[in-house]
Amino acid sequence: MLTIVFFSGCKNDISVVNQLFKDQTAPDEISKNLHLYISQGGKVTHEFKTPLLHTYRTPTKSYQECPEGVEVITYDESQQKISKLSALYGINHEDDKIMEAKNNVVITNFQTGEIIETEHLIWDVEKKMIYSNTQIKQTKSDGSIYMGKKFESDESLSKYTIYNPQLMFYEDE
Repeated sequence: MLTIVFFSGCKNDISVVNQLFKDQTAPDEISKNLHLYISQGGKVTHEFKTPLLHTYRTPTKSYQECPEGVEVITYDESQQKISKLSALYGINHEDDKIMEAKNNVVITNFQTGEIIETEHLIWDVEKKMIYSNTQIKQTKSDGSIYMGKKFESDESLSKYTIYNPQLMFYEDE
């Protein structure tokens, strides 16, 4: 009798279960400790590392998310490192061709020795432009530090503009 009462009292209403999980989307693919080399014409152009990559694909949008951080190294034609970008979070919006790095974003330019830090950086692949609308900090190779309200650059980070720059510190003074 007790068994009949127990099993008749337990019932799953599928609409209630669906309501509980309606806002939770599981990734279509999960990759761990991913390390990729991207090449064009047989030469490595980028190196990509992340401890965790989630890929989502729906009829309306597709994107990849790096919830545990990301590192991207860019190489020149002679296979020398040009720059490195690291962040605690990254997302690639495939359909919009926009990549974002968030939370403790650090860009190191190996050719100039400069370091740029911000909390949010956007790479517009179609426009071949990298920018940030949040405060940035630039540390030059001579130790001088500039702060700015905004940042725009070409993809290679060789030509850039810092808006409303302020010199904060110069090491030799």
